[in-house]
Amino acid sequence: MQLDKRLILTRIIEQLSDDLKSTEQAVAVARDTATHPDALGSSRYETAGLEASYLAQGQGMRLLEIERALGYFSRLEFPASKGSVAICSLVELHDESGAVQYLWLAPEAGGLKVEQAGRSITVVTPKSPLGAALIGRESGEVVEVHIGGCERSYAIEAIA
Repeated sequence: MQLDKRLILTRIIEQLSDDLKSTEQAVAVARDTATHPDALGSSRYETAGLEASYLAQGQGMRLLEIERALGYFSRLEFPASKGSVAICSLVELHDESGAVQYLWLAPEAGGLKVEQAGRSITVVTPKSPLGAALIGRESGEVVEVHIGGCERSYAIEAIA
């Protein structure tokens, strides 16, 4: 595996920073919409203001998630490699058809995708079925995961 974890980390932080900016804007718009006089209905059946407040609340929660993830990755120091998959591992997987996936195991930002050296790297958390199956495994092992009603098999080719 010829991927530089420091460059991937930089890309993750950049992506989270961009997500933070756009989510902050979405929160501001949703808040302004929820508190705008036109959103206050003249009857209890006009719920535009209530709906906008729910949206603002959801956007606010997303904002907190992104801030937490950005804080985690900004403070991240690379631990010494243990030879097995752990938090902060970069893992190269091959599925049954030979397709290659690159995964970064982290406690935050699950599902985030970044590009580096022409390869897509996906952040997975130990809360996900695949992340949980990978923890503690070593290069050369095969993991079986039940995802989306299907049993999937992945060979761990490399761990960095």
